[in-house]
Amino acid sequence: MTARTAPDRYARQRLVPQWDQDRLAAATVVICGAGALGNEAAKNLALAGVGRLVLCDPDVVAASNLSRCVLFGPEDVGRPKVAAAAAALARLAPGVEVEQRPADLVRGAGLGELAGAVTLGCLDSRQGRLQLLGRCALAEAPLVDGGTSPWGGEVRIRLSAADACYACALTARQRADPDARIGCDAPRGERARPASIVSTSIVAGWLTQAALRILFGVPPAWRFLEIDGLTGGTAPVRVSRDPDCLHHRPLGRAQPIPVSARSTVADLVAACTAVTGEPDAEPQSWAPFAIPTRCRRCGTERIPDAGQGPGSVACPACGGPVRLRVSQDLRGRPPRTRLAELGVPAEEIVTVRSPKGSFTWVRLAR
Repeated sequence: MTARTAPDRYARQRLVPQWDQDRLAAATVVICGAGALGNEAAKNLALAGVGRLVLCDPDVVAASNLSRCVLFGPEDVGRPKVAAAAAALARLAPGVEVEQRPADLVRGAGLGELAGAVTLGCLDSRQGRLQLLGRCALAEAPLVDGGTSPWGGEVRIRLSAADACYACALTARQRADPDARIGCDAPRGERARPASIVSTSIVAGWLTQAALRILFGVPPAWRFLEIDGLTGGTAPVRVSRDPDCLHHRPLGRAQPIPVSARSTVADLVAACTAVTGEPDAEPQSWAPFAIPTRCRRCGTERIPDAGQGPGSVACPACGGPVRLRVSQDLRGRPPRTRLAELGVPAEEIVTVRSPKGSFTWVRLAR
């Protein structure tokens, strides 16, 4: 059977009002969190025919994921979540491009990449949700953020700085609590919250619905949807924008440069000099990275892993403690170091500080 006469797997979808399969095939969706919600949403979007999925998650599959994650099997326990999910998606929807980013959301997806996509937040902590919100707010990137409760959950949409956001509904104390899990009803200090495939699949369905509507250019009228499986109520909730919320101040225009995350520090410095006209301009990363440190006992240089934070590690030669230092100064790294080795993601928007204290932003290429 030739391609011309092959059955169209999307034939029934094309009959849906306001559905645009070609537009969907050209779209990119970034999914931050490849666990329960991320699994369901990725499966839905891949089967729908989204052209490119970017999966961002630094964790590995645990046995507790298996009851809620359709893309994971027992053989995947201990395997990176993004790798296991990508392999399953390749079988389900071979025409969809899936990129694996086994990193946290700051090092996994650049601001420029977020700006050119619809981002799904499928994270299980308040800190993670706020961090993703902050990055999408800087880039004015469309964000669909979800969370589950034992018998329901919520979905929040943020399309522009004019929209009230997740942080607008939190108190200052809640914004500062880094360990709170999704949902304000969680007991303080609780790390793992009750969850099942039931609430996961329902909330993921609404996440997918919202993402598709945005991709088709007809976003939902609601911005915050609350889902209560016990009462059978699913209704939009009106949230007012907090004038003191910091997540409504996008960056200025970023200048595209012919430098990617695969390029070197020297390439970036040269491009920043060309853009700013200042040879001493300082490009900086958003996430701190550890820098090489010599062991005081034996003098061996300890080269940290990308994205490794500050703290003490063992010297590879003598076993003595080596305290790692961190930096955000890209200019200060060895010129031949590749930006990806320092945790800079594809299409990142890099802040460039001039010696006079002003700032410019440059956007890396894909």
